[in-house]
Amino acid sequence: MKKEIISILYLAAMSDGIVDDIEKGLIRNYREYFPSLKGLSDQEFNEALIDLTKKIHAGMKEKYIIDDIGSSLTNDEKNTAYALAVEVCASNFRIVPAESNIITIIQENWKINKNIIAAVNTSVKLRYDV
Repeated sequence: MKKEIISILYLAAMSDGIVDDIEKGLIRNYREYFPSLKGLSDQEFNEALIDLTKKIHAGMKEKYIIDDIGSSLTNDEKNTAYALAVEVCASNFRIVPAESNIITIIQENWKINKNIIAAVNTSVKLRYDV
């Protein structure tokens, strides 16, 4: 599950073509402090990023990458990964169209409950004004 969450966070961060310093910092903090990601080794972290990068460079569509990542997660884990991905996208105080698109794909492919979506949107709006 750890590698899958890191993968979805980086996929969300990369969706606009650049992982900026704020996004990197937030992912680094999640990796260090978030209970579900604690203990992720450098090797596992690097493997997740290499695997994700290979898929992107091979031309794999985001929808299929998201499906692949989600296939290893429970519904609760999907909800958590979704919320963290939205947070990463909003962390620089803007959500650009490419990030909005990836968020929508995650919502649809993982069938995120509308109540979860509303709660995450409210939280992000309050904290990041996006």
